Amino acid sequence: MSTIDTAAARTAPVASRTRLIVATIAILIVSIALPFVFLPMTEEQHWAHAVFHVLGIITCVSGVLVQRALRRGATRTVRVLSWIVTVLLCGWLLGHVGELATVFASGGVESDETVFQNPVHEFFATIAVPSWMLSVVTTLVLLVAIGAQALAARMRASRPAS
Repeated sequence: MSTIDTAAARTAPVASRTRLIVATIAILIVSIALPFVFLPMTEEQHWAHAVFHVLGIITCVSGVLVQRALRRGATRTVRVLSWIVTVLLCGWLLGHVGELATVFASGGVESDETVFQNPVHEFFATIAVPSWMLSVVTTLVLLVAIGAQALAARMRASRPAS
């Protein structure tokens, strides 16, 4: 990235940064709600397990793209936290893809609860679950850091010139 591109990114409109922050909050909410909405349904409706993983993949990819855009023109703290969230989302994505492949290999949307005891499914779940939990916590830390930096910038701007 050239110096001109970096300078232009740092002066990006506040509205686009706000949209990225709102998108990050939306992805956080979906990330938290997704397992609690779909996984209890898997006992009665077997299709819910496959839908959970498909929606999880979409959430992870969306999160990675939003984090990539959020890093442009951000402070070092936001860039580092954004990279950490991106890596954790990629881990969650890997887990979702592996678990979804196992579900489809075990009968697709008609697979029953025995898929949860499949060693391959369990392996990918050991990647997905910690990545999911850590991505949620780190996204919260990222949002708090963005808020703290915005408050600090507002306080600096409102100080009278000496």
